[in-house]
This record gives sequence, C-alpha cells and structure tokens, in this order.
Amino acid sequence: MKELVLTKVKQDFGHLISMAEKEPLTISDQGEKKAVILSFSRYDELRKFEDALYGKAAILAIEEGLASEDAVSELLDSID
Repeated sequence: MKELVLTKVKQDFGHLISMAEKEPLTISDQGEKKAVILSFSRYDELRKFEDALYGKAAILAIEEGLASEDAVSELLDSID
C-alpha cells in the first residue's frame, strides 16, 4: 500500500483517485496514518465480506443459544 503525505493529497486529488483504482493509498499527516483511499469496487467487496461475516456470526449466535432471532435481527438492522 502506498503512503502519501496530506499536503500532497490536497495538491493533486484527481490523480490520487486514479491511483486508488490500482491500489489503496494510505494518507499520513506529520508521520501519523490518518486515512485510506480505495476504489469504490474494493470498498464494495469489503462491505460484502463484512456483511457475510456478520451474517455467519448471527447464525452461530442463534444456533449456540447466545441470542434470539429477534435480538440478532434487531442488532443487524442497527449496524446497517
């Protein structure tokens, strides 16, 4: 993952969006990592993966008797 300094990001944002299509970019400010720019397609992949993990965890919680279906449904609705 490529790392960039905030001042460079401010100067050339359009070019950075193009770069993010190829790989995620880490943005740092005064040596501290602050953010990541990634393509929308990669973001969408990560969201789908996250949703699948939440779904599997919810099913496991119900099967193990740790939560009711109603409680799981309410929790999943609150984090969407």
